[in-house]
Amino acid sequence: MQPEVLIADEAVSALDVSIQAQILNLFAQLSDDLGLAMIFIAHDLAVVSHVADRVAIMYLGRIVEEGPVESVFRTPRHPYTRALLDAHPDPYSLGAADEAASISGDVPSPLDIPSGCRFRTRCPYATDICETDDPALAPGDLPHRVACHVLPFGSPAEG
Repeated sequence: MQPEVLIADEAVSALDVSIQAQILNLFAQLSDDLGLAMIFIAHDLAVVSHVADRVAIMYLGRIVEEGPVESVFRTPRHPYTRALLDAHPDPYSLGAADEAASISGDVPSPLDIPSGCRFRTRCPYATDICETDDPALAPGDLPHRVACHVLPFGSPAEG
């Protein structure tokens, strides 16, 4: 078989760090030797930062931010991405958000997704438009795209 794409879904999530490194090195070698593109699905942002060129951050099945890893992790623009990076246990921090971003509330059920922006029920920046309109990912000609109605961020909305 001569695959063009390798899809790895949580391929190293339950592995010891040294084994993770071996598997990630194997993926890199396969990619280089065979010219494979790789879709690497993971919750571990540190691993993603080491293996990916581009990253897509998803919330309830929808991409909320996408772009080059360095750009997204150094200058996160979506409040969910900012909160994920701020919550990362790495003392060297993947992100460089100026203010601590926190997420309150519970994740809505995927069987009962909120209207409008899927993140609005937990977002400190949500406004009326977020309740009715699902924000589209920015146009495709931008290298770092985000789906949010309230960019650039100001103070958290009251209420």
